[in-house]
Amino acid sequence: MIIDSLLELSDAQALTASADATNVVDLGSARQVGAGRPLWVHFSVDVAADGTTTDETYQFNVATGSAATLGTVLNERAIGYATLVAGYQFQMAIPVESLDRYIGVEYVLGGTTPTITISAWITDQEMPVHTPQPDAI
Repeated sequence: MIIDSLLELSDAQALTASADATNVVDLGSARQVGAGRPLWVHFSVDVAADGTTTDETYQFNVATGSAATLGTVLNERAIGYATLVAGYQFQMAIPVESLDRYIGVEYVLGGTTPTITISAWITDQEMPVHTPQPDAI
């Protein structure tokens, strides 16, 4: 998959508390993002989520707003720390009918020692689903 640097929201962003992604995408610029195609935010865990005290929580919000500070959550997903291992990837749909000028991601972390390093980007390509097949004998 080709990742457009102008659509990259987080590049190995290390988190220890709730924060917005490093970058937002300005849909008011001259670029056409998606041009009528469904859009997705893809996430890739670079360093596994911490679950040392077992009370750590991790939520990912796709958000939009009229300013780069966002403010309106369009889609949210909570994922347990045991799932968020290095190399784990997931995607979230962007409901385009509700978009404002800016789009980005809000990371909502909770618990005693939440830490995770993650990358995120916007694309019009749905993540392929890989179904393992048994070996032929």
